[in-house]
Amino acid sequence: MRKRLLAGCCQMLFFAFCGYIVGCSGTDEKEEDPRRPSFAPIVGIDFYETRRSFDNGLAYDSIGFVQEAEWHVKFTREDAVQIYVPGSDSSFNFQITHDHDSFFHFARESWKVIDLHPDSIMLQRLSLDGLKVNKIRSNVYMRFYSKDYLQQLGTPLPELRKPRRRDTVFVQEMVARANRNLTDVDSSFSSKNYPKLISKSPILEVKQRQYDSLELVSQSSAYEYLYPEYDIVINNAYKDFYYTFSVLVGPDGTLRLGKFFVMPEFEESRRRVLSGIISVYLQNLLDIEPATTLGLPHNSVVYLRVRGRAEQT
Repeated sequence: MRKRLLAGCCQMLFFAFCGYIVGCSGTDEKEEDPRRPSFAPIVGIDFYETRRSFDNGLAYDSIGFVQEAEWHVKFTREDAVQIYVPGSDSSFNFQITHDHDSFFHFARESWKVIDLHPDSIMLQRLSLDGLKVNKIRSNVYMRFYSKDYLQQLGTPLPELRKPRRRDTVFVQEMVARANRNLTDVDSSFSSKNYPKLISKSPILEVKQRQYDSLELVSQSSAYEYLYPEYDIVINNAYKDFYYTFSVLVGPDGTLRLGKFFVMPEFEESRRRVLSGIISVYLQNLLDIEPATTLGLPHNSVVYLRVRGRAEQT
């Protein structure tokens, strides 16, 4: 009886030990994912971004958003990266955490390593819906060259970052579409060189809305040029009023009414009022510089908040 109990205990200990070994082995396999690329070969190397584009190879999209290569990064350790702020000597240090496969998290973003070499690296920026990758929105790719490789190429970094021939052809097509449809907001093309409105009369005050860093936390930094906003005050107006609406700024600086929101029964009367404000005040009292992309002027939208102040008696 005692022998059977002892044999049974030994058998249980054996299976428990086997389970422990299997468990440890599984943990090691998870930590040593063979698909996980190592950053060790590129630690200490300065990399400069030379190209940022969508998955179709273009740096521009159909509304005028542009992907611009501007990052300078250095992997300081296997699990840390230093990212330099464009246009300054400041930098930020970020911890790198591995997810699975070639997926990593750093700089408050998620990334997939497409290519990793001491001369160059390519990263895919991922958009996540919860724990899943949104494949449609994960369409931005960033190519970096090392400092030494750039010196070997002999091509200046600013030259490598310029738009390519395909980008130029695409922009030309979008500009032509925008300029064929001068009254259609949906055909307009945004630009980093968005329309500039400058008062040329003392009765007109113009102020462009500026976004601070806190406001841009929850939205792309491109928001400012995709949706440029102006506050305009018209002194000595025919009456007090306040309207919000958009205008299309044509390639020649002509203003056309865009979109506004009002109850359907008041739409036509509001359209007449806003068209009058544009033609009488804005078109005559503003110096207007149209949007340009790659040197081409084109139809683009600005968003206005216009306040009229009647003359005080």
